[in-house]
Amino acid sequence: MGPPATALEEPVVNSRQWHYSAAMKRVPSLFFLISLFVLAVKNPCFAMEDSLVTRTGKDVKTDFENFYLDRENLIRLGFGLAGAGILANTGIDRGIRDHYQTDLRSRETDDAAKVFKVPGTPLVIVPVYLVTYGTGLFLRNPTMEEWGQKSIRATVAGAPAVLFLQVATGGSRPTGGDSDWRPFHSSHGVSAHAFLGGVPFIIAAKMSASPYGKGIFYGLSSLPGLSRINDDVHYFSQAALGWYLAYLSCAVIEKTEDQRKDRVHFGISPIPNGLAITAWKYF
Repeated sequence: MGPPATALEEPVVNSRQWHYSAAMKRVPSLFFLISLFVLAVKNPCFAMEDSLVTRTGKDVKTDFENFYLDRENLIRLGFGLAGAGILANTGIDRGIRDHYQTDLRSRETDDAAKVFKVPGTPLVIVPVYLVTYGTGLFLRNPTMEEWGQKSIRATVAGAPAVLFLQVATGGSRPTGGDSDWRPFHSSHGVSAHAFLGGVPFIIAAKMSASPYGKGIFYGLSSLPGLSRINDDVHYFSQAALGWYLAYLSCAVIEKTEDQRKDRVHFGISPIPNGLAITAWKYF
């Protein structure tokens, strides 16, 4: 049998109003992430050019458009929601949970979960992004800068979807009820750990030139979600949906980069004797 329930597990609460209030308390975390990103981009200590600041702001805007307005991405999101819905609203989720907790969970998996859930902790991963991004700028290391910036952008782009779907699906934790979708009944329908912990590794996988490296990073991206299943705080569908939102967010960043590279940019730059019209393209 799996480990017995502890006093730290979430008690069952029947008040829908309480669940709604608890869910709404998560909203400020989105603005916290956005504020951190804006500060990181505009901090004069990094001595970045205005063109880079402007370009980054436009990229973030395009990220949101590609995630929430792009038809292709919305179709992919719909397929993901359909798959998660089937798992959540049938006995599949409960069956997976019972099998894992009874036959697979052990002291070794508990120890591993303590490590794997760290990348999905906001107070850990967000500072890592900012430090890596700032260090990359300071040392002129394009790899560190690119990974930090893209990871922050992916997190910011996908965070609204995660926050909304957590309450819109309304699934409960395994210790608090079933995973059936009941809007605003609970605020655990998507694993935020799976989302936050998946982003840095998926970005690294997309940046890797080696197919073996890609495979390793994609494998690592699933571990934060698995740690939540092991700890019995999320159903499989909730962890899978969190990871899938991380994947879509990273794919959006990649699409924005592709769009930007294929576009010729025009601008006006001051010169000693007047103004010059410039054109450039990113490769």
